[in-house]
Amino acid sequence: MKHSGKFWSEPPQAFPKVPKVREYAQVTMTDGTRMMGYVFVEATMRIQDLLNGPAQFIPFVDEDDTILLLNKAAIAQVRPYDA
Repeated sequence: MKHSGKFWSEPPQAFPKVPKVREYAQVTMTDGTRMMGYVFVEATMRIQDLLNGPAQFIPFVDEDDTILLLNKAAIAQVRPYDA
């Protein structure tokens, strides 16, 4: 790599941002724990698309505004509601 005389470099090309929407839902975990809050899905996706996607964890914001990363393997049921 040729030194350009600069002490900084251009930032790497970022991935394009995909608009997300929050869906109000009740999540039931395999241990029976139930939580109400929001899951975030791409604007053109459904919650089931998120659950069937390649990511192992999904972000969830509970009613206390706590951000949780839920392991999809530990989710038994997701019931969406119109908020």
